[in-house]
Amino acid sequence: MVAYWKLRYAFKRLDKPARRAARIRTIDGLARLRQAIAERMPDRTASSTLLLGTWNIRNFDDNRFGHGPRLEESFFYLAEMISAFDIVAVQELCDDLGPFQELMNVLGPGYDFIMTDVTEGPGGNRERLGFLYDRSKISFKGVAGEIVLPFSRQISDVTKERQFARTPFSCTFQSGWFKFAFATVHIYYGSSSPGSDKFKRRVKEIDAVAKFIAGRARRDPVYNHILVGDFNIEDFEGETFDALARHGFEVFRNKIGSNAKKTKFYDQISFLPKHKQVALANPESGKAHGVFDMFSVVFRDQDFDLHDPAMSAIIRGRRDAAEARRVKAEARISAATTDTARERAQKDRDIAVRSIEAEDLLLADRDAREAYYLDDWRTFQISDHFPLFVELKIDFADNYLQRMRAEAESEAVG
Repeated sequence: MVAYWKLRYAFKRLDKPARRAARIRTIDGLARLRQAIAERMPDRTASSTLLLGTWNIRNFDDNRFGHGPRLEESFFYLAEMISAFDIVAVQELCDDLGPFQELMNVLGPGYDFIMTDVTEGPGGNRERLGFLYDRSKISFKGVAGEIVLPFSRQISDVTKERQFARTPFSCTFQSGWFKFAFATVHIYYGSSSPGSDKFKRRVKEIDAVAKFIAGRARRDPVYNHILVGDFNIEDFEGETFDALARHGFEVFRNKIGSNAKKTKFYDQISFLPKHKQVALANPESGKAHGVFDMFSVVFRDQDFDLHDPAMSAIIRGRRDAAEARRVKAEARISAATTDTARERAQKDRDIAVRSIEAEDLLLADRDAREAYYLDDWRTFQISDHFPLFVELKIDFADNYLQRMRAEAESEAVG
């Protein structure tokens, strides 16, 4: 359960009127979010169903792009959304675990997590993958590992044989009767041009992870295999989706995209069922699986004026940082003893001046700030991806009893 009591002590850095406004705004946002979850998602149950999800939480949370950091308000919304799941795979967790620990504190002690170390290298972006789960509903079964391809299966991008840009992560869990190996990915994007080598590398990554897990599943007599995450799949007709489907993975197809504009099907929940055990719990409900649009309830289009002061403060912070860089560059120009040193300092000064000018223009133009809020800023508060969910049946007691009865009937008498 989300630690709502923390709202009493939140927003201490703000003055009293702003603190009161932030608390009321957050409470109202949480109320809308809770209502929307109740209307659009299945209710969680004690033992008969499993509510499983995946969510790429954008750049959580090292502020490397300068659009943040996330506000205290945002952590309450993220925690509320995560608490709607029994277990959720997350992508784009960053090196600094301080913000993640803050999120866990808001989620409360009932939730636990397991995650990877960061992936090194230019394609890895120093990101982590992980799982957050309700300890009262989910048991971690002790097996966890990053998927490393044998040399014969490594991904060729013409220049060299490669591992995954961001190493997929798999763990074993159990909920009720349902045992599952849960794997998550954040597939290399590269390029949107289908003819490019970078696009081909993306397709090969999807193909490689699907082939690897399909092979494991065929040899595994115990676990159902579920593969989720950010596959960077454009749609259900292209090469990227085919690379997943050709290895037997079934996908819960959603009607809207999972990106913020709802136009791309980047994120997927797929599975390789064992003995037909991966089944929707209530397919007739109309909400057995789907995409949850966060911006319909928090950081809404119409909420720009509410968030403009906090966003403008961040813009001013970027401007001040650029001004500090300009002053340092001017000092380096004055102290330079070689042409090379002077040219480097002048280049840094010019970059800083352009940044100052851009931030000043943004601060002066309300329409430009509103466009920035809609297209960029709020995606660094929540995400540029929406969470996916699916409700699975996990109570197989009736089937088990039927099999036992059939065995009993078939036994010889006397």
